[in-house]
Amino acid sequence: MHKVREEARERVSDSLDPQDTNVTYSTQQPRKIRRRRRRRKRFSSTEIRDLAISSVLVILVGISMFGSPYGIFAALQNLMVYIGWGLWWLPVGMISIFLGSFMAHELAHKFVAQHYGMWSEFRMTSSGYLMSGMAILFSIPIFGTGVVYTTGTTNREHNGKSNLAGPLTNFVIAASLMILALVFWLVSLPLGFASILIQYGIQLNAFLGLFNMIPIQPFDGATVREWSNSIWLAQVIGLVFMLVLGFAFPYLGF
Repeated sequence: MHKVREEARERVSDSLDPQDTNVTYSTQQPRKIRRRRRRRKRFSSTEIRDLAISSVLVILVGISMFGSPYGIFAALQNLMVYIGWGLWWLPVGMISIFLGSFMAHELAHKFVAQHYGMWSEFRMTSSGYLMSGMAILFSIPIFGTGVVYTTGTTNREHNGKSNLAGPLTNFVIAASLMILALVFWLVSLPLGFASILIQYGIQLNAFLGLFNMIPIQPFDGATVREWSNSIWLAQVIGLVFMLVLGFAFPYLGF
């Protein structure tokens, strides 16, 4: 995976028009203009296309989870049952959370890298298509449809922060859902069926963030740990805590 990622990164970087990288600017430009351009959150047409393709694949993977472990065809049959029971909101909500968690993770990488003046865009990979196909056919919760490539002048801290952004975003989403449940509990408002979606969102984001914090390339955790071992450890502990809360959610009285 690491080899494929690096080769694809080189191909993408070599194919770029220097005027489109949004990284290098004339030293004659006013500092405020350079900073504003450097931090502008831009999307190329190629990136928009790849994000659209990836979103469709992630949605199909999310649908496939309803047929686990028998794949997308069993999932479609089960979805008809949910619709027949009037529970259409459950698969729609879970698939939306599945897609939203993935997109938030990837875009967090992109925006933080762009904040530090680097070129950063999402790209589909050949291995991503293969893993997505396997995930759809066999109901495997894989998010590896593509990766965010980053190039430009940087340092270990900026690189570490841009890699931390994805798992940190998943932690924030999980923590926010937990806080929402706590607020409802404090004001004595029942969550009802919404508790199913909240628990799913906490578990999914905690797992996605924790999986990406594995300290081995090409996972985000390897770069984060290289930058700061203490921050890596704190993020891992936080995600483990949220994952435990996610599984204990039904027993916490919400």
